[in-house]
Amino acid sequence: MLTYKPATSEQYDEFFQLMLDEAADYLERTMELMQMNLEQGKQLFKTVGKVYGVYQNDGLAGFYWIEERDRILHLHGIVLRGDFQRKGIGTEVLTMLETEYRFHMESIELGVHQSNERVKMLYEKLGYRTVNYRAELGFYIMQKHLQEKI
Repeated sequence: MLTYKPATSEQYDEFFQLMLDEAADYLERTMELMQMNLEQGKQLFKTVGKVYGVYQNDGLAGFYWIEERDRILHLHGIVLRGDFQRKGIGTEVLTMLETEYRFHMESIELGVHQSNERVKMLYEKLGYRTVNYRAELGFYIMQKHLQEKI
């Protein structure tokens, strides 16, 4: 069973390092295009949106970073420690977010780098559709519509 807790200030460095480990080939280029250095990028998730720890049986499996943008929940990323990858945890996080936000957000949005075709296919299987392609960043912007507010 997974549980989720707001990331502590002590966990931010680990979160950022996991992001770098997973996306080093394009994260630095993306930040450069955003006119940010690594240190500024490291501060971004502390001030924009919220980062949560993902725990499996009380062990830290990874993190997810979200931001509410009007009626769209933007998922900046899900990053998992290596030994927790490919075990359905990312899918479980997405399912939880869809359930948690379905009555007060219109959709969930995320970006997938063009080099990550496997994950893009997974998101498509889960009902996410490409709504835009940011060629300058190499990112597909994908969305999944959530249920209407009752």
